[in-house]
Amino acid sequence: MLSTSSTCNCVVSFPKMASDYKGKAIVLMGVSGAGKSTISQLLGRAVHGRFLDADDYHSESNKEKMKNGIPLSDEDRVPWLETLRNVLRRGLFDNEMLILACSALQKRYREILRSADPNYEPGSYASVVKFVLLDVGPEVLVARLVKRAAEGKHFMPAKLLQTQLDLLQSDEAEGIFKVDATLDPDDIVKTIQTFVI
Repeated sequence: MLSTSSTCNCVVSFPKMASDYKGKAIVLMGVSGAGKSTISQLLGRAVHGRFLDADDYHSESNKEKMKNGIPLSDEDRVPWLETLRNVLRRGLFDNEMLILACSALQKRYREILRSADPNYEPGSYASVVKFVLLDVGPEVLVARLVKRAAEGKHFMPAKLLQTQLDLLQSDEAEGIFKVDATLDPDDIVKTIQTFVI
């Protein structure tokens, strides 16, 4: 299977996967401050999976924009998502259990990630790449972001939160599992293990 990108002019070739492969990917999604990295790390340890933080795959220019309070455009996001898709695809091919912390705010972004499964039919939502939305109210998110910024732990400022909340789409047809991200982190991990994995 060949994958091309009009934004990066690259072609990545992966073999078609057999129907009995055991690789699986869980994407913990949500806006900044939802707890994606924390819960993904805990879940990765619990299921002996490989934790991936989507923020690690942002270009320096993307990080600089966010640090300066400039929202990313699709031209910024698509190459980043395509890189993540390719990383997921390689892990699925190698039969890994992958746990990805990624905002994945819009359906079209999730479709790019779902296509890491080479057997995925666009729009079917039937993929070995599954999504869990860490659901948190704005007040809690703001408090978390302010605390994180004061500790110097992240490059995205709280002032971009509203942009992310405006972008967040959640369609029941996609089968996204929602979990209350104000619960104890261990309880969140147990819930995901019970209902998603």
